[in-house]
Amino acid sequence: MNVLIIGCGKTGARLATQLDEYGYDVAVVDADERAFQSLGERFSGLPVCGVVTDMDVLRNAGADNADVAIVVTNNDNVNVMAAQTLELEFEVKNTFVRVSDPSREAVFRKFGLRTICPTRLESDLLFSLVSQDSEDIDSISMGGTAVHFSMEKADKKEIGRLVSEIQTRPNTMLFAVRRKSGKLLFVQDDLTVEDGDMLVFAKE
Repeated sequence: MNVLIIGCGKTGARLATQLDEYGYDVAVVDADERAFQSLGERFSGLPVCGVVTDMDVLRNAGADNADVAIVVTNNDNVNVMAAQTLELEFEVKNTFVRVSDPSREAVFRKFGLRTICPTRLESDLLFSLVSQDSEDIDSISMGGTAVHFSMEKADKKEIGRLVSEIQTRPNTMLFAVRRKSGKLLFVQDDLTVEDGDMLVFAKE
């Protein structure tokens, strides 16, 4: 499967490396060449530097043959422009676009865009965590979608490694790390796995 990722920030780079490890053909586009450093030396995909809404740049990144496109720059307007170009000009039917502003998400969905709003998902998640009576949460509802959680004790080979280096389980994402003290730490690039940690995985 050919996957085109627009934006090589923390989300784009992490997703690109995960998909690359699982054998997908991945191309990443970003206007800042320095952003590609976060992909690491093991990344075997195609980094393309250029304006992410430019037709030639997208074509050079393989937009003509993309099965899936994911647009995750830090600018909502740029994301929407890039997504519309991919859908209308390159006919990439499976295009997903990040929109940070919840008020814009509803508008963009009316135009047929398949949006993901991290602000809304995060607030829904936090609301569920606060309003749950039980400390043991097997699943929560985020934006109408049930997300299931599971915990596994960190393997010896995972201790001392950054969470970005942890191999995810099939169809799951590493969501958080729970310390022996019970403290829950949400995944960040600089978070290191310690002895006794429990890894919290999320799955739809």
